[in-house]
Amino acid sequence: MITKRKEILAVYEQGPEAVVTLVTTLYDIIAEQQKIIELQAARITELEERVEKLESQLNKNSRNSSKPPSTDVFVHEKPNPQSRRKRSGKKPGGQKGHPGTTLRMVDDPDEIVLHEVHKCSNCESLLETLETND
Repeated sequence: MITKRKEILAVYEQGPEAVVTLVTTLYDIIAEQQKIIELQAARITELEERVEKLESQLNKNSRNSSKPPSTDVFVHEKPNPQSRRKRSGKKPGGQKGHPGTTLRMVDDPDEIVLHEVHKCSNCESLLETLETND
């Protein structure tokens, strides 16, 4: 294809027939490109419809259609819920400077509760009571 100004002027100097040939050639090229553009536009439309159809198939699963769960391919499970509590930055357990409270044994308790066992928990046989001399 002739694109430079000097080449166009050279064709012009050759006479009107050379100019007509050049313009006719350019019209033919434009017509061929127009056909290609129309074919590509039709192909693009066809491919867009195909993509839309495939995306609609992908978006269907057992939760939003009548498909069985076994056909769910790309279904991602919901993430586990996370706590909304904010971290305090402290270590777990008692903090430094906090007085501990532990229940200590005493020599003279206020109340004594005896839990007597009368049967064996394995064989259910009666147990003899032993008396201890205190």
